[in-house]
Amino acid sequence: MLTQNYFELFGLLPRFTIDLSTLEQSFRRLQSELHPDRHASGTDSERRMALQLSTTLNDGYRALRHPASRAQCLIGLAGKEDANAAVSPAFLMGQMEWREAIEEARAAGITDALEALSRRLRHRMSMHEKDLAAALDERGDFEAAAQRVNEFRFYEKLRVEIDDALDQLDN
Repeated sequence: MLTQNYFELFGLLPRFTIDLSTLEQSFRRLQSELHPDRHASGTDSERRMALQLSTTLNDGYRALRHPASRAQCLIGLAGKEDANAAVSPAFLMGQMEWREAIEEARAAGITDALEALSRRLRHRMSMHEKDLAAALDERGDFEAAAQRVNEFRFYEKLRVEIDDALDQLDN
């Protein structure tokens, strides 16, 4: 039962586009079956195995719920790597512009500007998810997907920066 293929663990086809409610249902069912407390009266070996299985289950659930890590799982299953997938200089320039806009709005205390940036970023991330789905599910283009994963991680950092700036202004 111990597997690194999280899709198999949850009974899902290895695709980027998954039904998150099915993932949730499978997680809850397996969590109930594999929870270490259900094996508390077992041998040391059984308790360790239950803990291992529970940890794998939790790790898999977190990985498949999140778009970038789900894509990374698929890239890994294909025997590819994303670590060296470079982002374009134009993308990096865009990141600098985002950071400048966030900092300017934060420094000026303009909550509306930060909220507008947040909306734009959510839209951009949604479009990026669609690009990831097309690269992985439709074209099997793991190189493009690896680049999109790295770009998605940059967007996630921007989202955290915006959220932090908004929190700072709310306090």
